Amino acid sequence: MDSLGGLLLRISVLLYGSCGVLSLLPEITEPEFIRRCVLAHNAQRSRNAPPAASARSMSWDNELAKGARDRARHCKASHHPGLAHFGHPLFGWMGENIWLGAQFSAFSLENAIYGWSKGAYSLKNNNCSRMCGHYAQLMWSTSFKMGCAVNVCTRGIENFSTHPESTIFVCNYGDTGHVHGVTPYIAGVACSGCGSEICRDNVCKYDWFPGWDYGPPSSAYSISYWLTNLGLCLLGVCWLLHFYETH
Repeated sequence: MDSLGGLLLRISVLLYGSCGVLSLLPEITEPEFIRRCVLAHNAQRSRNAPPAASARSMSWDNELAKGARDRARHCKASHHPGLAHFGHPLFGWMGENIWLGAQFSAFSLENAIYGWSKGAYSLKNNNCSRMCGHYAQLMWSTSFKMGCAVNVCTRGIENFSTHPESTIFVCNYGDTGHVHGVTPYIAGVACSGCGSEICRDNVCKYDWFPGWDYGPPSSAYSISYWLTNLGLCLLGVCWLLHFYETH
């Protein structure tokens, strides 16, 4: 969190207590929150060592974000027991990463996601010196959709903290990663296995998005995506009106 954000948070806490903190929580629909989550995930995936031959870029999924928000609101220091039963229209099993902190001012989504990459993973032995699950899911090469949410648990987080600003950050993924006995990715020259997909920042730029996920292929896209498509739609309408007027 930058210095200005931290200062505003402290002022808010002094003036409004926990209500002030809750008012600062980003919604899962906020474009800047989405942009930062997507950017931070793809930044870590592009830095695989050794490089991944065909790691796909991630983009935002509204349904996964709703599942992450639901889990964050439960305020439990454990993974969702039914990740296969969210009713997602595409994915059966979904992956999940969780960050916990005792104070909201300590939260930074970039630092949380960076922390998940620090598993001291050995691709050769397919193991970590520390907990491997977060790393494996973050780097799982075929995962291409994600959705995150953050929540402040004013009554604490079960099995973690009783602090009134206990914070939980949850990200859900499709498809799921960390399958036992399978490496998160195949090492090779970065993007050498992308096929027809475009290589960008050492990951395969995978811009597919499903019909239920209305929006640009990646939330990191600028608003020009929407303006372009709106312009095309208006142009099409004008052409049809002109066609019927002249025939």
